[in-house]
Amino acid sequence: MNNPDIVPFWNRLDQISLYPAKGGALATVFVLSLCQIFTLLPMGWIIRLLLWVAIYKYAFECLRASANGRLEPPDVSYTVDDSLGWAQIWLQVAFVVFNVLGFLLLGPVLGTVIAIVLAVALPAAVMALAMDENLGHALNPATWIAVMSRFGAPYFAVAALYFVFNISQAQAQALVLPFLPPVVSNVVLAFITFYVIVATFHLMGYLIYQYHDEVGYVPEPVQAPLRRPAQADPDQATLDEAAELVRDGEVDAARTHIAEQLRSRGGTEALHTQYRKLLALGGHRDEQLRHGREWISILLGQDKDRRAVDVARECLELDPAFQPSSPDEVSRIAHKAVESGNSQVALRLLSGFHKRHPKHADIPKNYLLAAKLLTERMGKDQEARGLLDQLIDHYPNHPLAGEIAAYRKFLDTLAPKPKLPAPGS
Repeated sequence: MNNPDIVPFWNRLDQISLYPAKGGALATVFVLSLCQIFTLLPMGWIIRLLLWVAIYKYAFECLRASANGRLEPPDVSYTVDDSLGWAQIWLQVAFVVFNVLGFLLLGPVLGTVIAIVLAVALPAAVMALAMDENLGHALNPATWIAVMSRFGAPYFAVAALYFVFNISQAQAQALVLPFLPPVVSNVVLAFITFYVIVATFHLMGYLIYQYHDEVGYVPEPVQAPLRRPAQADPDQATLDEAAELVRDGEVDAARTHIAEQLRSRGGTEALHTQYRKLLALGGHRDEQLRHGREWISILLGQDKDRRAVDVARECLELDPAFQPSSPDEVSRIAHKAVESGNSQVALRLLSGFHKRHPKHADIPKNYLLAAKLLTERMGKDQEARGLLDQLIDHYPNHPLAGEIAAYRKFLDTLAPKPKLPAPGS
């Protein structure tokens, strides 16, 4: 399930490709590429190594910024330590060693299979390293499988794009480099390579941002530093602790940690929202429904009717027979759902209301609303007429009887007129 407010990465491929050509990314790639000139000096390999550390450090900064929904490249790398750049180099070395050992120990056929598996797993290892800063964890095949399973099919699409970016890099270098002097070709080679690294790391970060609900990642809020204490969520400490547990792969522990606070002290909307994300991530359908009923009551008590409609819609998607805790809540949510354009939510909640609550005072009001929705939103005039006829029969003295009868007459005006027989027939 994808967040509908976030543009899917497959619709942003042009922006992702041009990401390194903007702002701080272009400046960083250009300056580090120019520094390749110094690698021609004696002991230039040391400079080359330091340049790789620098570009990976900046690329990780871009990945994290993208994962947090900041789609413009950062000017500098200020949250990433040099050690992460070194860790990425060791990660690349380890993957090369795994590839070589695959061919040496298993032969060309199985070695090729190992090489393909490692190529698919590399983005997962990089994302794990970016989030956890733990090289051992990033090199663990169980981590790769966990990352792939959380993202599902979109991960493999990104892995394919990662491969395409790198193939494009090699083709661009093959086309350009033969026509350039050695010094210039060294700079151009570095520029193309660094450009692709930044683009691919942005792509991986955007994948995390797009599917942060599914993987349990909480994007950092964009706030002015001086105002952060006043604007911080009161439960931010709990949210941060849960996010850390998720990054360590302990989703169950994160969910339990939040659940304990909700039971003991309650929580803010952000804490309830994150709890539902973790429930969905673990497939805890029954607890999602139970929590939905509980949270709807809380939201209505806080006059957050629109948010209550959203929660009801989520629960109805899990169970079409879902109902809030009380019939009064059904009426309130249904009417708010109509105001916010969620007609299906209203109709699902109102369906069978008279059977569940045969003596409730809101039956005429709710079914008049349902009749209007059936007619005006769904074109089901016949069903609406039947509903109104039942109301007229069972509630002749109700305060809404006049409005019900008037709407019933209105529906008669919509009925198709019978065709008159042709003259002489």
